Amino acid sequence: MKLIRGLTVAAGALAAVALAASPAAACPVFCGASRGLTAQNAIDGALDDARNSAQSMGFYGECTLVEPPAIFETWTDPYFGHLFRASVQVTCLA
Repeated sequence: MKLIRGLTVAAGALAAVALAASPAAACPVFCGASRGLTAQNAIDGALDDARNSAQSMGFYGECTLVEPPAIFETWTDPYFGHLFRASVQVTCLA
């Protein structure tokens, strides 16, 4: 039983060190979303939206994607017909 407790404590300490060492833990994650007639326009708009959110919280540094952009395509938009929507998550330096 002591061995299991010791392993649990060691695993918890290792997780805490890994979390403290990761750059993403230093600043919050900001989300952005947009739409566009091309996938790239939608992604660029989503990145701008996420940067604006970060800047409103005082993070004016370089932004890095947390994961690849999520892109959705629709053919039934009531105004444009064929349209792309994108969502991104970024972390930005202060």
